[in-house]
Amino acid sequence: MNKFSYDIKLYPFAEEVKKIFENKDLSEIHKGWSKSVSYDLLDDVSTDQNTVYHKHFYDNIRDTEFYFIFNSFIDDVIRPIFKEKIIYQRIPTFRVHQPNNLAVAEYHRDKDYSHSEHEVNFFVPLTNSYDTTTIWVESSYGKGDYSPMNAKNGDIVMWDGANCRHGNKINITDKSRVSIDFRVLPFSKYVDGDLVSTSNKTKMTLGEYWK
Repeated sequence: MNKFSYDIKLYPFAEEVKKIFENKDLSEIHKGWSKSVSYDLLDDVSTDQNTVYHKHFYDNIRDTEFYFIFNSFIDDVIRPIFKEKIIYQRIPTFRVHQPNNLAVAEYHRDKDYSHSEHEVNFFVPLTNSYDTTTIWVESSYGKGDYSPMNAKNGDIVMWDGANCRHGNKINITDKSRVSIDFRVLPFSKYVDGDLVSTSNKTKMTLGEYWK
């Protein structure tokens, strides 16, 4: 796991997300957004990404500069990390971790859900993300020594979600965690196939899931 910072003025992800939710404080999205909904515990992998927050994000984000910023971020910040050609998740995953709830339904390894063991994960919090509001992850495969991925807006965490088991705790704070995350794959490890993503059944191929 490696955490580093980026310039939020050059890559203002949080500001673009604030625009679509018309909310100045994303940590208050669960009550500050006019269409907010309090859900029962989202502990089912078939529904944890099917909320009004996710629908609103994906339906409206194209009307902002978000994707232009995201693609520039990949080119300027992410590609230089790798020593070979990469492909990356075309549409990053949006997360909202509301008070008294989960952002993902269960502890898992991404390779258990159609993902390659060679993928590299990047976690980009848009709010303070700590303790019960963030991801908990084991230090290496099978360790089970979970610790919180504490980070804030302006931080990015590079980590091995494909092989390290991870998940959420119930958020016991009164703030929401809002974040995006995405995966990168060395092009040499890409294999064309019929696998689809778990959340929205996107084909795990170039031009669909990958770019």
